[in-house]
Amino acid sequence: MDRGVESRREHRLILAGYLFAVGSTVHMVDHLRRGQGSVTAELYWVGTVALAVQVAVITLVLTRHRVAPLAAAATGFPLALGFFAAHWLPHWSGLSDPVWKIGSWFSYVASSLEIIGALALGLTGLSIVRARGLAAFGHPAGGTTPSSAPNHSAAVSAP
Repeated sequence: MDRGVESRREHRLILAGYLFAVGSTVHMVDHLRRGQGSVTAELYWVGTVALAVQVAVITLVLTRHRVAPLAAAATGFPLALGFFAAHWLPHWSGLSDPVWKIGSWFSYVASSLEIIGALALGLTGLSIVRARGLAAFGHPAGGTTPSSAPNHSAAVSAP
C-alpha cells in the first residue's frame, strides 16, 4: 500500500481523536453545568461506562497504539448511536435525555459535537482497518506470526 495514503489515513484518525476528545469534553461540561440530578440513575451509569470507553479509545488513538484503528472502528459507531438515542430521540426509557427538553443551545452543540466526533472516529478507524485488513491487528509488529512461531506440538510417544 502507498505509504502516503496510509499516513494520511493515520493523520485523519488523530484528527478524529482530537475532535472526539473535544466533543466528549464539551458534552461532559454540559452535564456538569446541568448537575448530576439532571439525568436518571440509569443514564448516569451508562454514561459513566461510555466515558471510560471514550477515554480508553481516545488514549489509544492519540498515543498511536497499533490497535487504535480497530478500537476506533469498534467503539465509534456504537457510541454515536448511544449518544443519538439518548439525546435526539423522543423519551423512550430511563436512558433518555432529549436535548429539546433541556432548553439550552449549549446542550445542542455539546451533543452534536460528541456524536460527530464519535462518527468521525468510527469512519476513520474503519477506513484503516479495511485498508490493512483485520489480520494486521492480530499480532504486534515484529512479533511472531502463526507461520513463524515455533512448533511446540511435537508428538509424544506413548509408553
